[in-house]
Amino acid sequence: MHTRTADRIDRIPQSGIREIFDQAQELDQIWDLSIGEPDFATPTPILESVTDELDEGATHYTETLGRLSLRERIADKLAEDNGIRANPLEEVIVTAGAMEALFTALTVICDPGDEVLVPAPYWPNYEGQIRSTGAALKPIETTAENDFVPQPKELEAAISSDTAVVLLNSPANPTGSVIDSETMAKLGDRIVENDLFCIMDETYEKLVYDGATHHSLASTPALFDRTVSIFSFSKSYAMTGWRVGYATGPSDIIDAMRVLQEHIVSCAAEPAQAAAEAALDQPAAAERIHDRFAERREVMVSRLDAVPGVSATAPDGAFYVFADVSERSGTSRDIVEQLLTDAHVAAVPGSVFGPGGEGYVRFSYATDAETIETAVNRISAAFERK
Repeated sequence: MHTRTADRIDRIPQSGIREIFDQAQELDQIWDLSIGEPDFATPTPILESVTDELDEGATHYTETLGRLSLRERIADKLAEDNGIRANPLEEVIVTAGAMEALFTALTVICDPGDEVLVPAPYWPNYEGQIRSTGAALKPIETTAENDFVPQPKELEAAISSDTAVVLLNSPANPTGSVIDSETMAKLGDRIVENDLFCIMDETYEKLVYDGATHHSLASTPALFDRTVSIFSFSKSYAMTGWRVGYATGPSDIIDAMRVLQEHIVSCAAEPAQAAAEAALDQPAAAERIHDRFAERREVMVSRLDAVPGVSATAPDGAFYVFADVSERSGTSRDIVEQLLTDAHVAAVPGSVFGPGGEGYVRFSYATDAETIETAVNRISAAFERK
C-alpha cells in the first residue's frame, strides 16, 4: 500500500523554534523570548489606509505578481534604499510573506540532487524548504570570531560540482550578523566565478545598529541576473499577521515564481497589499520601531551578560541575542528545557540552527522591556539554583 504522504513531505522537518513555542503554550504563564514577532500593533496610519481601501472595495483578486501600483512603489524603494534597479512590470513579485517568496524561489531554481550552500548557524526553515525540492542543504562554516559572517574562503571551500545556489541571510537569524560591503563583494565574486545563483534573504534589512549598514548583493548589476532578493514587511512594520512580502530578480525567475504562486495562493491578499503600499509611505513608523528595538537590545545584552555562565554580545542586526552558554553544563536543549521548567522562560536552543549552533541559546528581544527584564531575572534565579 502506498504511504499516506509523499516522500517530499516526509523530508520536511518541523521547525525547532515552533516546537519550543508550542511546548511553552502548555504552561499557565510564560515569559516568551522565543518567537521573532514584534509585539507592536501595526502602525495606525497603515491601518487607516487599509480601512479606506476596504471601503472602496479592495477585496478582490489582483494580478498574480501583485498590484501594479504596489510593484511600482516597491521598485522605487529598491532603487532608493537598496541600489537595486528592477522593472516593476516583470522583475518584482508580491508574495504571501517572505516565507512564500523563499519557497517559490527555491522550488523554481533547485533540482533534486542540487546543493544549496547556507552559512551556519541558519534559520531552520531553510532546511525544510530546501529538502522539499529534493535538493540538499550544505552548511558553510562561520565563527564567533568573525561575528558569524560567512567568509569568501569558506564559501569557495564548500563549492562542489553539485552546488547550484548560495543562500545568504543578512542581517541574519539567529546570529544577528550583518555582511559588510567588502565581504559581500567578495562573496559575489565567488558566486559569479563559479557560475552559481544566489537567494538573498533580506527580511531584517531595516534592523541594523551601531553604524552597521545593510548591503544588497543584487545592487551590483552583474549579480542582479543571478540573484533573487527577498524582503518582508513583517519585522520592520510589525505586520507579521498580514503575510505580505516581495521578491525581485531576473524576469525569467520571477515569471516562474508567478506561475507557481498562481497554483498556491493565486495572489497575495489585496487588503495585505494595500497595507504594504501604505507601509512604504511610512518610513517614520519603521524608524520608530527600529529605535524601540535598539533600546531593548541594550537591555537584553547588558542583563543577559551579567548572568553567570552566559556570554552575550550585541548583535549588529535583527532582534536576537545569540548567547554563548557553553560554560554551563548540559546541551543547549537541556538548558532551554531547564528554563521552561524552572523559570517559565521560553528561548530557542542553538542546536536547532544547524552546525555551530550548539553551545548557544537564541533570545528574542522583539517583546517589551518589562518582559525582558522579568525573564532575565528568572533566568538568573534558575541558574543560581542549579
